[in-house]
Amino acid sequence: MASASSTVYAWPSFFSSEETADIAIVGAGGAGLAAALRASELIKGKIIVLEKNKHVGGSTLISGGYLGVVDPARQLPYGIYDSEEQHFQDISSNADNTGDPELIRHLVSKSKEMLEWLENAGMRFRPELIEIYGSHFPRCHVPEEPNGYGYISTLVNKSIQNNVEVRTGSPVMSLNTDKSGAVVGLTYLKDGKLQKINTNKGVILASGGFGANPAMVAKFNSRLAGLTCNCAPGATGEMLLQAEKCGAVLKDMDYIQCLPGVPSNGKIRVRFHNDISRFILVNSDGRRFVKEDSRRDVLRDAVLAQPGRSCFVIVDSEGFESYDLLMRRDAVRGIETGDAFKGSTLKELAGKLGVPSENLINSVEEYNRLCSNTLLANQHHPIVKAPFWAAKSSMSIHYTMGGISINSFAECLNGRRKAIAGLLAAGECTGGVHGKNRIGANGICDALTFGMTAAETLISK
Repeated sequence: MASASSTVYAWPSFFSSEETADIAIVGAGGAGLAAALRASELIKGKIIVLEKNKHVGGSTLISGGYLGVVDPARQLPYGIYDSEEQHFQDISSNADNTGDPELIRHLVSKSKEMLEWLENAGMRFRPELIEIYGSHFPRCHVPEEPNGYGYISTLVNKSIQNNVEVRTGSPVMSLNTDKSGAVVGLTYLKDGKLQKINTNKGVILASGGFGANPAMVAKFNSRLAGLTCNCAPGATGEMLLQAEKCGAVLKDMDYIQCLPGVPSNGKIRVRFHNDISRFILVNSDGRRFVKEDSRRDVLRDAVLAQPGRSCFVIVDSEGFESYDLLMRRDAVRGIETGDAFKGSTLKELAGKLGVPSENLINSVEEYNRLCSNTLLANQHHPIVKAPFWAAKSSMSIHYTMGGISINSFAECLNGRRKAIAGLLAAGECTGGVHGKNRIGANGICDALTFGMTAAETLISK
């Protein structure tokens, strides 16, 4: 690993400036902005957030926005009985106990505090909680604003009010270490000039995963090579490799999650699959082929086993209307691009999909009979109200569970599981929290909770 001085010496004509900050944060998505805001509440020092893209938000901004947190105040009025222990067991069992129990325990115990902190900052949610695709329990909070807009606008506005500096178009080129191996700053690129930041307390990595880097995906899980991606375009994994150069261990890199997304020849991702209570999946023969409330890795493998590695997501008019404005907009646009379909009857819809109408009608009727079962009453909505909608979906790379090994204080760990001084990480750039299969609505929960934790750890030192 090149030192800060040798990094500068390698390109002397491009070096522009050097400054000192208390904390430098890499990435202006949910994790990075949560770290920035929390740090700004705890100290009055200089906090700089560096974002390589021209805008803030990362994967949080373009996500469905669902937040999985145990919340009795909202759950009990709906007859939902939940607990931290239940959340812990859901995370562990749905990943076949491959997640790190220490990290999972911290996530479920700290996330309620995170939710209260977030709402105090101005974030707003609808009163009801739902079960989304792969979440396996109705603890998913639904933001009032579409997708992840509410999180990002709340966090970035409050951070700027607290004098946090957010610099976009500023990719980090290297992490800088001293003779002991401690991370003491970083070097980044701005307007073609290398800039150096020395840090008094440390660096927090919140740079996201590597799902938008096809070469890295293929390297760590060749079975998923060639799939489309719905990650933020900046999720390309460079900072994982920079952390590794500083001695950090990367773990679980082959654990990569997929969700229904745009087929290779598609143009628009139509997300009818978000609310588990409102859709079914059918194949090119019009038949259901998997339980829609299965684990995300099970659903991934089931879809990839279908002809063309694709399927159709079916909802009715009420299901369509239940989604936010942006999701409905994408569906309407999808009709024009051939990514979505609409029919006044199931028979008409089947014709547009090119599937046998008898099979599609039977699949929907079978599902509706299941909805009338007392065990599913008030949990699943029958598909009965015209017009009927469908989206063509394949599997897209959605989230990389692998990344930098951390402890429950968000400190990056070396091969001896010792904390690397001055280097912390939060969000999708870390590994170990979710194991081989992340449950739905835990991505944002992880990012915000460990972003808070990383800031609190640095400030306490």
